[in-house]
Formats: sequence, C-alpha cells, structure tokens
Amino acid sequence: MEILAPAGSPELLYAAVEAGADAVYLGGKLFSARRFAGNFTNEEMEEAVHFCHARNVAVYVTLNTLIADQEMKDAVPYLRFLDSIAIDGLLVQDLGVARLAHEIVPNLPLHASTQMTVSNLAGVKFLESLNFRRVVLSRELSLEEIEYIANNCDVEIEIFVHGALCVCYSGQCLMSSFIGGRSGNRGACAQPCRMPYNLTNASGEPFPSQNGKYLISLKDMSGLEDIERLAHSRVASLKIEGRMKSPEYVYDVVSSYRTALDMVEEGKKPDLESLKKRLERRFYRGFTASYYHDRPGADMMTGIIPGNRGVEAGRVLSAKHHSFTFKDTYGIGREEILGISYIGKNKSMIFVPEKDIFRDKGNRYSCLAETQPEENSMVYWQIKEDKYHISPAHSQRKRVVDFAVYAMPDAPLQLLMTDRDNHMVSLESPAPCQKALKRVTTREEAEKQLGRLGDTPFALGTVHLENDGCMIPRSVLNELRQQATAELTAILEKEFVQKTHNFKDHPVHLPDVPQAHFSMKPQISVRAETVEQVEEALRAGAGEIVFGGESYHHRAIPLSDYEKAVELAHNAQAKIIFAAPRLLREKHTERYLKQLKQLTALRPDAMEISFLGQMDWVDEYMKGIPLVGGASLNIFNTEALRTVEKLGFSGQALSPELTISQIHRIAQESRIPVSATVYGRSEMMVSEYCAIEAVLTNGEKKKCPGVCMKDSYFLKDKEGHMFPLRTDEYCHMHILNSRILDMRPYVHKLVHAGLNRLCVDVRAGDEPAYSLVKSFMDILSGRKEAPSAESSGEITRGHFLRGVL
Repeated sequence: MEILAPAGSPELLYAAVEAGADAVYLGGKLFSARRFAGNFTNEEMEEAVHFCHARNVAVYVTLNTLIADQEMKDAVPYLRFLDSIAIDGLLVQDLGVARLAHEIVPNLPLHASTQMTVSNLAGVKFLESLNFRRVVLSRELSLEEIEYIANNCDVEIEIFVHGALCVCYSGQCLMSSFIGGRSGNRGACAQPCRMPYNLTNASGEPFPSQNGKYLISLKDMSGLEDIERLAHSRVASLKIEGRMKSPEYVYDVVSSYRTALDMVEEGKKPDLESLKKRLERRFYRGFTASYYHDRPGADMMTGIIPGNRGVEAGRVLSAKHHSFTFKDTYGIGREEILGISYIGKNKSMIFVPEKDIFRDKGNRYSCLAETQPEENSMVYWQIKEDKYHISPAHSQRKRVVDFAVYAMPDAPLQLLMTDRDNHMVSLESPAPCQKALKRVTTREEAEKQLGRLGDTPFALGTVHLENDGCMIPRSVLNELRQQATAELTAILEKEFVQKTHNFKDHPVHLPDVPQAHFSMKPQISVRAETVEQVEEALRAGAGEIVFGGESYHHRAIPLSDYEKAVELAHNAQAKIIFAAPRLLREKHTERYLKQLKQLTALRPDAMEISFLGQMDWVDEYMKGIPLVGGASLNIFNTEALRTVEKLGFSGQALSPELTISQIHRIAQESRIPVSATVYGRSEMMVSEYCAIEAVLTNGEKKKCPGVCMKDSYFLKDKEGHMFPLRTDEYCHMHILNSRILDMRPYVHKLVHAGLNRLCVDVRAGDEPAYSLVKSFMDILSGRKEAPSAESSGEITRGHFLRGVL
C-alpha cells in the first residue's frame, strides 16, 4: 500500500521523501488545483523526478483543473515535457485534457482526480474503459463502499486519508467562483466554506447554534484509527492532503502514517494515541472520520474556529469576570507554549499569551481572561512550532552501497559499486596504476574518498580494497566514485520507470449510444421538477423540458409525475429529457437503477448524463434512448466537447463558469446542440453533510428526524446574503445562490455566440414558470425587446460576462 504525500514545493518534497512517502504529488506553475502553493518550475520538476526515482519514490503531477481553449496551446508542450521526464502518473479533472493526453502522450499513466466526482463503481468502470490507471474516489464514501469498489475493479483505487475536507463534493463547487470569481475548478478556491454563517428561516431570523458560526467548515479528515482496516483492503494508495502546509507538517503527518502502516503490516499494534498527539501538535482544527463510518453530522463542524485551534489542554474548572482556572490533561512543558485559547461567551476563540498564565498546584493553571469563558468549555494550548532542517544533503533516506577496489601495477584501477539489491556498476580508470614510490594507499584512505556521497541517494556500506603496492591518487577515486554514483542512479531510475509504467492498455469500449439529430435551432429549454411547472412552461411555448433528477423537496419525484410530464410534453409536440441526480454514491445505486429501469420504459426523448457512473449503465438500461450531458460534467473546452461527442451524446450543457466569448469558441466547433442555464438559482454546492441537521439536532444525519421539511432554511453570511438550502431524496444538502441568474438582456448575444438551448431553471420557484418562460420566449422570437442590462443586487449575470480566475 502506497503512502502518497503532498509536495507543494521542493522543500515539502524533501520532507515527504525523508518521512517515508512511497509517492509524492506535485503541481507545476500551470494548471494545478493548488494555484497558490509554491509549485514547481519545469527545471525543479525534472530535478524532483530524478531525486525521487533514485530513492524508489513515484512522482505524480497534478493537471487537475479545467482548462480553457486558449490555454490548450500551453497544455500540449507541457504534456510532452511531463512525458519526457518520465513522471509516474498524471492527475486530471478535465475530460478534454484526458483526451489530449491519450492522443499525444499515450504512455503517460492517467489518474482520475477526485475533482471528477467519482463516487460509485460504475464511474470507476467507465474510467477504466478509457484506460485510466488510477481513480481517486470522492472523500464522502464510507469504508464499506471503498472496499466494495476496490474489490470489484481492475484499476488502482486512491483515497484520502488525512487533511482538509471540502464540504462540497470536489468538482461540483461553484461557491467560490460565483461569490468572488475564484474557481475551485481552476485551482483558485477562496474557501467560502471557512467563513461564518447563520442558519436562518426565510425572514432571516437565526436558529441558535451550539457549535458556533462556522457551519460549513469541516474538521480535518484523519484515518489513523482505521489504518489496520485500510492496510488489509485492496486500496492502492492513501493520500495525504497539504500542498500548502509547512515542510514540518508534511514530515510529521507522513512519518506518523508511515510508522502506523509499517507496524500493521509487520503484525504489530501501533501506538495510535501518541501518533495522534503528534499530529495534533502540528495542526489541529479537529479530526473526523465521519465519512469513513457513514456518520456525517454536527461532530464534523469546526464550529468555533475554522483554522488551527491548538491541542486540547483541558476544561474550565471555574471562571470569574477577568480570570479562570483549568486543569491540564494534555501534559506539556511551559517552554513549549505560546499561550492558550479559550471559548468566550460569544462563541469566539480568545487568545491568552504565556505571560498571563500562572501555574497553581499540580496541573492546575490560572489565566487572565479578556471575557469570561463558559464553565466546562475546552481550553487549547498554542504550541511553539518546531522547525526541522530537511535537505537532500542531510537526508537519511539513502540506499546502502558497497565498494570493491582492485589495484595492480600497470593495470587500470577497477572499481565495483553494488547496492543490497544486487545492482552493480563496474568501472576502470583510464590510466594504469603505478607502483608506490613512498606510500601505499590504505583501505581507510580509499574509504574516506569513496564515502563522500553528499547529496547522492547513497550511503556508504563497506569498502573492500585489494592493493598490490600501488599509490591510488585521490582524484582517480573521486572521479570513479562520481561516475559510479551517476551510472547507478541512472540504472535505478530506469528500473523504477519501467516498473511504474508496466501497465497494458486495453481496447476502449464505448457504449453503443444512438446519436439523435436534435435541432440546432435556438430554443428555450426548461428545467422543472413538478408537473405544474411542466404545464406552465409548455403553455408558455417551451419546446423542451428537462424533468426530474434529484428533488429539491427531500422526497423522490413519483413515477406518476414522470409519466404525466411525458404525456404533457408529447401532447404539446415538445421534447422531454429525464435528468439524473448530480451524483450518486455506491450505496444508492441499487435504488437508482430500479428507478432508471422504470424511467427508461417511459421512452423519454433523451436521458441526461450528470455523472460519469451513468455511462456504465447505458448499454444495459438505455438502449435506443439518446443521451445528453449535464453541466455537472464540467465541459470547459472544445476537446472536452469532442469527448462527449465521441461518446455519442446528442447534446451537452456547458460549464457555468464559461464566458460568452468562450462559449462562442466551443459552439462554433460543435456538431451537437450546446446549452447553458440562463435563468435560475445556480447550485453552489452539493454536500453529504447537512447544516440544517447539524444545527437543529446537533447529531448524526442518519438519525435526523427530517427537520429540513419543517421550514425553509438559508445560510446567511456576514454581508447579509441569504443562500437557500435544499435537500434531496438522498439527503444531500444543496446550497443555492443568494442571487438569481438572469440573462434576459443577453438572449440574442447568447444565441449569436452559438447556444442552441437556453435553459431556464424554474425549480426554485422564485417567479411563476409561465410568465418567466413566456418572457424568454418573447425575447427569443423578437415579439418583445430584451430588458435593460442594468441589474439590481438580487440579480447576477454569473460568469457570462466576467469569467473566472
């Protein structure tokens, strides 16, 4: 089992390797999902590959962002460069990048990023059919689901084991980009999940929270306590998050998991408590394994503070207005601390410096207090950060090598260098040895020269010298040593690359999908979830209905509603497309497939593909029914569009993060209708965690009594913006935009850009479906002029005009 470590810079890479990582993942200056990490220049990356391969460490490069068409000119030479330096895997999100990589660097192993939102076996199987070597599963899956997937596929499975958690399914978050223009899909997430929010009703009145205001800020994942179960699974790689952390953080986390995994594999019990303490000292916003155990709930929230809170020192024993006492249950030396933090009455963290902390008897402490803490509330030590000095020159992770030297007069000096795995280099000096006139070279003298291995990946073992009376110049020994280390390094690197690239592609099998010839003529398409919305949209003249998928009303849409929607649409000579849930966990597939069989029997005009897993069911359940792709597939460039065209799609919704000019560039190359949502409350996040349940019940989601159905709920930020919350039949929480996307002033510009379908999403019910759809129909047909482009604070134009970072 591989321990995969983050390397956001060369310093982090050295720390990861020294700590015992089997592999590292890193990004270049282009196209990395951690744009604000240090990252690597091309020269640094090439050096990193040499450094790691010589130490039996794999290097995976992240190209896991969405790439615009105008950036492809840089992606092509970058891919060729990565192939030329023999990286061991390329981590991708963008289907267009995957297609490009298959074409121009076919031998480069592809890894599917967690940004691809793969949450079931069917998604893994689909990517397997496209010759992906490895799939990184969504963090939200349980251990049971992970084991099932790993046991039933032929690709490598990688999972996250430690580090920061996104509250949204990776690859599906638009909150950062819609609020501030910084896209998580482009490596520039501004982390709005780490900001304070109140849970409110429709009037903006907050519900009290027992755990503070950071309602969608999750604790860090820690799988340390599950290491034994993981070690016995078929999971290939345990991934540690943290490319923007310090080298010391990376070293401590990697070495802790290295220690635990090695002990389990040796049949020993690791001291998990001491390892956990070590992790807490380095960075601690709270640890959780709730997703592993399928128990998302209030316990996952950071609540009081979204960042490093320090280690748990103990609880408040007594408190007065300006002081309090607590008992230290952690056990720490005063020289190690900066101070403490405690929870004030207003649920905020307050820092007390070391000078205001006084030791009483035993482990009791008295502290001066800015505000009075709550009785029995937790107190946290703020610990001084130890600094490590980690560099290649001081590395302890080296391969032991032995030297044998043979010197005879009038014959070349012979040097053999071997490691403990029987790799050997044999060299001779260019000039013959000379009989010593004064002093014969000793073994100790030879050892001194041969032991100067510096920042090479080698450490000196033994030196054997057979010298028939010769004086061996130090320069000759140094030259042969340098040549031998270079040659052995090259042998090791070549062998490592052959091992990691030993993967046979198999023929790509694509589902046999009928590609319908949908009209390219621009029309209004309406996304609806109730029969009433369908009726109103059709009465207003809509030519296409997209119906169903997950319900925003917690309960599944009944089959009878699907039947009625088909009847209404076909009676109106309109097309109807059945939507799919945005994502589906493995544990929900049986339930969904039962529904899918029923829906396919209703013969809709097309089925929408919203997640990659659906492709594996196409042959079996969707024979004869055309497919269209949903926006959640993140089609951001022409290459990605060509991918879905090749899959047989009859239409495709483009990424909501594209500008009008970018849409134009893609649309003019398209052979199928392309669409974009032009009205509605954009879905900012979809999450397995539910803030409604966490605040109102303070428990686990699976024990929730359905509180989400009792009222309308919103997240209110510090600016007063209210984001509607919806829950579906799978208990996913959907966070909608506080502002309504409305592109009516730009309808003709969008059509001119090449959009064939303008999707009006009426599901949120902000405006009656009939008047809304009729307004768009009238503008499109020319019966009415488009309204002024001036907008109020309640309206947004999305990214159509501004784009994203």
